[in-house]
Amino acid sequence: MQPLPEDPDIEFDYQLDPNKPLVLLLGWVDHEGVISSLKTSGRQYKKKILNSYPDNWAATADLFDQFKISSVIGKFPANVMKLIVDESYRQVRERLFGAIGSVPNQIYLFEDILAGEQSDKFREEYRPYPERAILEEALAFLKQHNIEVIPYARKAEVTVLADAFLDETDKNLIFRLYVPIGRLWSGEADRFLQLFQDYLVKVEHLQVRLDQKRTEHGVIYEFHGQPPEGQHSLGPEFQEFSKLMALFQTDTEAASVLIASKGGNPQDVLKVVSRYAKEARRLQLDIKHEAEAKAVSIRHRLESELMDAGLSTEEWAQLPALVSKAVPQITGQVGGDALLLGRPSQGTGGPTHVTYNFRPQFIGTVNGVIAEEINGNQHFDPEHHQLLELVGQHGGTEAKKLETAVYEIADKGVDKVDRLKAKQKLTAFLIEIGRKTGDLAFGVLQTYIEKQLGL
Repeated sequence: MQPLPEDPDIEFDYQLDPNKPLVLLLGWVDHEGVISSLKTSGRQYKKKILNSYPDNWAATADLFDQFKISSVIGKFPANVMKLIVDESYRQVRERLFGAIGSVPNQIYLFEDILAGEQSDKFREEYRPYPERAILEEALAFLKQHNIEVIPYARKAEVTVLADAFLDETDKNLIFRLYVPIGRLWSGEADRFLQLFQDYLVKVEHLQVRLDQKRTEHGVIYEFHGQPPEGQHSLGPEFQEFSKLMALFQTDTEAASVLIASKGGNPQDVLKVVSRYAKEARRLQLDIKHEAEAKAVSIRHRLESELMDAGLSTEEWAQLPALVSKAVPQITGQVGGDALLLGRPSQGTGGPTHVTYNFRPQFIGTVNGVIAEEINGNQHFDPEHHQLLELVGQHGGTEAKKLETAVYEIADKGVDKVDRLKAKQKLTAFLIEIGRKTGDLAFGVLQTYIEKQLGL
């Protein structure tokens, strides 16, 4: 497939206004549902085709100088992945994708292309597939430039995903986190996130609001607003606030200097410092008390459920030590990571699942009680925990987004569109690490993800 000789722009029935934000559409992503959504919300848009010559790539990059691009969505055929690494495109690609990566973006790529395996040889749109080395170089380039690549299996998925993405950007969604109800420290996590929103407004001077979506099994926290200049999310701010709360417990003066460096009225800074220092101490104490109460609750439940099981004296004697190992302990300072926000249920004291010398017929009961008390009121399949472990090992800077996605696909109370978005994020993650490691076992986890959505 050769590049098209020219860029077939769609015809517009209105004049583009350089003073208004512009949504940039790349490739044949202008499905009826996407265009309807743009028109309904009154957003102007322009379509460009990247399966074209370098001059058109340069013209597309020029749009970022002519308009305020609010977001970019695109659908790439296989040939565009080849053009990305083509020598004649190397100079213009830096300018174009650097600009795309500076704004919220999503690029949809057929699952087979992303996996590097063509399952349907009759789909002319996606033939011929790039060689593995070319694909790897193109994907690495896109990732380096903050391009979010989302796989899809059916065109209808692109419409749903693109519409949801446009809605998120219209509402300025910049951070999202899922916390299971009843999970250890879920109450403290709620307070921590409320404080984080307060910190963003009063210290970072950002216009950010915090919304909550509650299901039977969890709470989804969504931060809406404008992130700092040059960022798409609040990840760096979240890490800094976590460190700040820990610092309040070891060096209040250093924490005060950090807050003062953000600017603001000195009198207001003193009030903020006093409040956060108090909240940090209160959180640390409540975390300690919650862990102690959870340990007692687990021990009492185990004693009740195993009372008539005929345990030996030695097995009964093991229960207190078992429970002590099972409940995560935070021996250092409290912070977002310490509260297990967006993480599997394990803390600095060790994993929830522990080794002990119980007869096999009792192990299921023991594990079940511990998991329910620590993880919350929802039963999770083994594949759920395997996904969380993989995310922890390979998720990198995207770990919190991926962990939220793992919980969302397991919670049937979450909106269907949000669960589809979660599925596609996890699919992209599994394909990437499977492609890098050559491990075919990830197909089992992919099957689990699809099963959760009834596919």
